[in-house]
Amino acid sequence: MPYESDSLRDTSPLLSIVVAAYNIEGYIEEALESLLSQPYIDAIKIIVVDDGSPDETYAAAQAVVERDRGVHIELIHQENGGLSAARNTGLAAVRTPYVGFLDGDDIYLKDFSEAMIPLLAERRWDVVEYNVKIINDDGRELDEIQLADETTSGGHPMDRAALQEFANRFHTFAWARVYRTDLFDAAPFPVGRNYEDMALVPSTYLRAKSIYRIATPLIGYRRRFGSITQTAKLRDMHNLRVTGQEALAHCDGGEMDEFWLTVFDKLFQRACHVCARVDRASFKQASETLTAMAVDHRKMREKLTARGGRQVVELKPFDLNVRADRSIHFLKGLVKKVLRRSLDHHQRARRPSTSNQLSG
Repeated sequence: MPYESDSLRDTSPLLSIVVAAYNIEGYIEEALESLLSQPYIDAIKIIVVDDGSPDETYAAAQAVVERDRGVHIELIHQENGGLSAARNTGLAAVRTPYVGFLDGDDIYLKDFSEAMIPLLAERRWDVVEYNVKIINDDGRELDEIQLADETTSGGHPMDRAALQEFANRFHTFAWARVYRTDLFDAAPFPVGRNYEDMALVPSTYLRAKSIYRIATPLIGYRRRFGSITQTAKLRDMHNLRVTGQEALAHCDGGEMDEFWLTVFDKLFQRACHVCARVDRASFKQASETLTAMAVDHRKMREKLTARGGRQVVELKPFDLNVRADRSIHFLKGLVKKVLRRSLDHHQRARRPSTSNQLSG
């Protein structure tokens, strides 16, 4: 469907979607077709970055480009640098006023462009966020992640209340939002760091002046076996500590301390979750990193108290909770093995794409 703004007839793209792709030959065509099938596709530019995939991801994406005759998709290949590097490469190629991000194994739901493009055409909103459907490997709907509800939906200034609402929920997925492109500096995603969205999205919200919340799901997030969010490594703990230190560094006794202390608290909760899921050989070091995060928080708490008399709530005791969570995690793993539901699944093979049938 050609896109026409209210003020002038304009067929130039309004929104770019950066699609990071690595080793997802069985998913990338479905992801791209979920965009190409949108009614307002002419308002959208798709930038696919193949991050040095050793499988047929690039060939699969190229096949979609050829079917589209190169009208809507720009395909970039680079040496493997990780998710952040791929997103940074795609972001550097964006020439539209708005940008969004899609992981190459996820999909947009069929109502995405009809909900999004008219809002972006208003040029009023710096961030537009929406809810998420969790889907399995075959596209079956499993659950929903709620970023907005009926009481918080609609347009709002990005004031302290809106920022605190974000921090309290702390759903930091970069792909659950569309952003005004000029909110980002060059290469904003931290290369080589997992949980990169937790490092970037809070500061991006602070730059924004306005937000629009859509209380319906517009994207399908695939819960896929073997993805980086399904495993826990010692490196994840180190990455979370670095991000936590960056959050605490913003605390200066000012009005945004509550925001950054809440961000740190959510990062610490995530670190507890990760610590409970590292392998046995890494658990001691992971626990030490978690304790170091608690020390980082205590030092900042003492600093803020000494500077202005502010009383910062201590972190709740965590050691026993982590060990209990760890026991439950491994018990579930044993049960799954007994029931022959091991998570050691093979990568989905490349297969013909189908039109996106999921609705919001």
